Amino acid sequence: MRGDGRSEQRLTVAHLMPWSGMGGVEIATLRLVEATRQQFRHIVFCLPDATALRKSVEKMGIETATYSAPEPSLRHGGRFYKESKVVARQLQQAEVDIVHCADDKAAYHNSLAGLLARCRIVCHIRSNNPYLSLRQKICLWPVVSYIFVSKESMRSFGMSLPDSMARVIYDAVEVTSSDTSESTAEVRHELDVPDGCVLIGMVARVAPVKDYFTLADAAVEILARHPNTRFLIVGDNSLVDLNRSHYAEVCRRLQELGIADRFIFTGHRTDVARLTAAMDLCVLCTHREGLPLSILEAMAMGKPVVATAVGGVPEIVRPGVTGYLHEHGNSKELADAILALIDNPEEASRMGRAAREQVRKNYSREKFVEEIAETYLDVMHR
Repeated sequence: MRGDGRSEQRLTVAHLMPWSGMGGVEIATLRLVEATRQQFRHIVFCLPDATALRKSVEKMGIETATYSAPEPSLRHGGRFYKESKVVARQLQQAEVDIVHCADDKAAYHNSLAGLLARCRIVCHIRSNNPYLSLRQKICLWPVVSYIFVSKESMRSFGMSLPDSMARVIYDAVEVTSSDTSESTAEVRHELDVPDGCVLIGMVARVAPVKDYFTLADAAVEILARHPNTRFLIVGDNSLVDLNRSHYAEVCRRLQELGIADRFIFTGHRTDVARLTAAMDLCVLCTHREGLPLSILEAMAMGKPVVATAVGGVPEIVRPGVTGYLHEHGNSKELADAILALIDNPEEASRMGRAAREQVRKNYSREKFVEEIAETYLDVMHR
């Protein structure tokens, strides 16, 4: 028997999701759940309007719960406490052992609820957070363990943590050996990409945190030399208001530059791997990043990559070996790197093979599962 009187069973982990849309945080959480579902019982707590996320979780056969995130407030502390008690009761009713906050925003809103429910609280840090307010630090106090997706995200975190509370766990990516030539032809036909066109892909939601304006400026230079090039953007541009409004801004900019017809926006898709397989090379132009899963997945498929040198990106992209890095906001560097790959297909192919091998060696599912399980078991013994 456990100390709380419950019989011995698999630990129950509640994943507190802080966003309504589908992006990297949500996809990474679903991959974590899938990888460790044999070892642990998982419940994904979704906001009321997180429709796409809930459908994805239910399709996996994983339990879901709907909750309203408490709003931290010092002035209205009584209200915050009452809202947290509601979530705490949900956690208790589900017999949750560990609250796994999908990112620091989830912990900011829900750590008091986890504390009231007498759960161990783990927080995943998936981006660089060098500045935390006093209120944020107070709200994060109940967290007993932090998982960082990169060394840089841990180094730059806005709170000093003892070694016992912080660890880096790189996300896992599967390397498959299946032939994708048939699906590639199908995808290009579906997207109306002419034969012989270079297809440059970026897998990222259309949100302000991603640097689509620098990509657009680079595209002008690329299209001046290779006018038949197409840019495939795979990621949500309509599920939440922020992405919808930013998508409109990006489209206006592309129209102003006269290159809108060279961009293909798919919106949120569940067949990302199939679309990535059809790309010739992959780009991630962004303002900040923890460790981009989309780049790792592209590398696992043997795609050379070009990405912004921010956050944990330089930890996975080796310039001249698996792809290229460009300075943040520097459209010329980005264009030159992409053109170098287009103009040297043999070199691009070599980089793609090196990228695939790097993922095979360093980002295995087995290692990831072992490290997540170790984290959960460790916090239960504190």
